[in-house]
Amino acid sequence: MHMRRLIRVSLICVIPLGFNPMKAQARTSEFDLQGQVSGWHIEARNEGERFYNMGIRYIPQVSLLRTIGTDHFVEFEISLNAFTSTGSSKTADDSDVELYRIKLRYATAQTETRLGLQKLNFGPALLLRSLMWFDRLDPRDPLQLTDGVYAARFRYVALNNTSVWFWGLFENDETKGYETFPTADERPEFGGRLQYPVPAGEMAVTVHTRKVNGSLIRAGDFTEYRLALDGRWDVEIGLWFESVFQQQRSDDLPYEWAKIMTFGMDYTFGIGNGLHFLCEHMAVVASEELFGWEEDAQTSAFSLNYPIGYLDNLKAIGFYSWEYEKYYQYLAWQRTWDNLILNVSVFHYPDTDSQRGLYERNVPGIGNGGQITIIYNH
Repeated sequence: MHMRRLIRVSLICVIPLGFNPMKAQARTSEFDLQGQVSGWHIEARNEGERFYNMGIRYIPQVSLLRTIGTDHFVEFEISLNAFTSTGSSKTADDSDVELYRIKLRYATAQTETRLGLQKLNFGPALLLRSLMWFDRLDPRDPLQLTDGVYAARFRYVALNNTSVWFWGLFENDETKGYETFPTADERPEFGGRLQYPVPAGEMAVTVHTRKVNGSLIRAGDFTEYRLALDGRWDVEIGLWFESVFQQQRSDDLPYEWAKIMTFGMDYTFGIGNGLHFLCEHMAVVASEELFGWEEDAQTSAFSLNYPIGYLDNLKAIGFYSWEYEKYYQYLAWQRTWDNLILNVSVFHYPDTDSQRGLYERNVPGIGNGGQITIIYNH
């Protein structure tokens, strides 16, 4: 399945680069090879037991860009994720070379079209993202890695900064974002987003629909609809919100409706080099009716960022689960040279079922511990 998909996408992406219907126009080509090497070591203790994980990763990226005229260009990009790791558990011993990105991008002055395995994300929230539909970016990850999705995406940006997005997803057979159930086999997904400027900010409406594989609950496939509204304003302080209404039409589910809401704000205090403070609150509500409220889970989060000179930065992130009354803490120091990054972090993550929540999908450990990450970009 994956090899056939890779060959198919590669052909679709590469063939247009050799097609030359506009010989009269000036064309130039650029080839670029980049890469990122990273190594990590994690140590943690939980209930008197020691856990560790270490590994190395290399992500090479090749891109070929070809300009067409003055404001049109076509770009092909492919990157791999090669890694090996070991640790205190059998599941930690893993080595693989995976396709990380492969996409063709065609851009003009006001449009962009992308086809292939790509990152697809949007929305103003940073820590507790109601709009984490297609990625799993973790604010604590110094690499900012996330799996991509196979998709075709078109975006148009008007002169007044209004933007319109359309996308179609295909052959994504694993869960993505905050999904609990995967998409049904060989069933495409469709959606779109309208983002428009308002006084002191912008607002957006987003829709998406898919056919869900219900085999995990011993049910047939069922339809899922999502409707979201989000906005951001800069008025002395930054303010934003994300709200999602999700309907899953299946008699085998306890609730038909889920609502996910995030509210956030940030401000930079004039202390030293500038202390940036950000906080968000998320509520996940399940109900039988659209405006019902049968069950909920609520989480609060904050982050503090303080630059120490030109090379060093301190970051603190905290999550609080109101359901489990547990506090998750993360503190990191990062030094950045030209191509080299050193990130040292410590964390405290209670061992509870809330690890499976939206905000804990990519927890780097359980218990009390620390992590050292070295990153080299070339």
